[in-house]
Amino acid sequence: MYLPPQRADLLSPAAQVAGRLRRLIGRELTLTGKTRTDGANVRKLIAATLEDGPLPAPASDADWRCVPPKAKGVPGLLREYLDTYIVTSGTSYNLQVWNRNPAARSVQIEFIEGPPLLSCDARFVLLRVDTTTHRIRCVAVLSPEYIVRRFGRFGRPTVKQQLIISPSARTRVYNSPSATVFFPDDPRVESLTSRIAELRQADLRSPPERGSLLRLDTIRDRIISTLVGAELRPSATKTRGQALEVLVATALGYGSIGTTALVGGYPDIRHQALEVKAQDAPTVDLGRYSPQFDEEVPGCPGFTTQSVRYLIALTDPETSMCRGVVISPGGRLGELFTYVSDQSFKCQRSIPMAFFDAIDGQAISDP
Repeated sequence: MYLPPQRADLLSPAAQVAGRLRRLIGRELTLTGKTRTDGANVRKLIAATLEDGPLPAPASDADWRCVPPKAKGVPGLLREYLDTYIVTSGTSYNLQVWNRNPAARSVQIEFIEGPPLLSCDARFVLLRVDTTTHRIRCVAVLSPEYIVRRFGRFGRPTVKQQLIISPSARTRVYNSPSATVFFPDDPRVESLTSRIAELRQADLRSPPERGSLLRLDTIRDRIISTLVGAELRPSATKTRGQALEVLVATALGYGSIGTTALVGGYPDIRHQALEVKAQDAPTVDLGRYSPQFDEEVPGCPGFTTQSVRYLIALTDPETSMCRGVVISPGGRLGELFTYVSDQSFKCQRSIPMAFFDAIDGQAISDP
C-alpha cells in the first residue's frame, strides 16, 4: 500500500473503496487515546482490509517520483491514494490535512508516463468510532471536491513550528536537581512580575498585568512538587493538554477551574503568559508562534514569543508519569532543545457530526 499505482487512472473508484470497507462496520477498534498510535492502527486496518481484494498494480521504483521533499503531505496509503482519519465525538469533526492544500491542483506524484497524481486526487477515509463500545459506526470515503462543495473551503494554512527534544536533552532534565531545568524570566518582563499574588478570583483568560503576574521562579516553586511524579493519562493531545493546564493553574492558586475556563490559544494560561505542554514524544509542536523568532503576542501586552514563559512536562510514554519539567522563557529554550529549521502547515475543515449521524451503519462515498 506504500507504493503508488502504475498510473494515476488505475485508482479504484471511491465507491468501490467504500464497498470494500463496509465489512468494518461494527468491528471493534480499541482506542488508546494516543493520537499517533490510534492513527497508525486505523491506517494499518484499512490497508489490511483493502489488501484482501484487488488493488491497482504497483509502480516500479523507476516509474515514479515523489515531488514534495521527504514526502511531506503525501497521502499515507499511496496504492489507492488515501488518507485515513478517526472521528469520535463532539458536535463537529475538525479535518486536518498536513502540508498540502487538499483542494489544490498541486503535483504530488509524478510518473514517467501519464498524468501525475495531484493534491485534489487524494481521497479521505473517515471512520467514526464509538468511544464507549470502541466499535466502528460508519465509513465515509470523501473527495476534497465534495468536502468543499458540501461544507466549505479548507481554512487558510496555519503554520506549525517544532522543537526537537533529543534523548540526551531529556536525560539531562531527568537527572537535574528536582528533575527540573529552570531559566529565569526574560529581563524585559522582570519589572512586571511579583513574588506573591492572590489568584483565587483571577481569570485565566485575562491579559497578564503587574501585581498578578508571578515571577517564573515562584511558578517553579509552586508547581514542581505537584507535577513531578504526577500521572498524566494518555488521551487525545488536546484533552491531556487541558488536564495539564488545570493541574498547573490549580497549583498556582487559581480557584475552581473547568475546561470552559481555559483559553485554548497562545499562551495557554494567558493571565501568567504561560504556555504549557505535556510531552512524551521527541517533537514539540509549537503551533503558530515559535520563540525562535521574536514577535509580539496578541493578548499579552509587553510580551513577545521570547519572553512568554514555557512549562514543558516530560512524561514517560510507558507509565504516563511526569519525570521532568522544563520552565523557561521562550528565548532560552534553544539552549536545551533544537528548533526544526523547516515549517509544516495544516489546512482544516470542520464537518458537522450530524453528517456522520446521518450515515450511521453505512459505508459511503461522496453521497
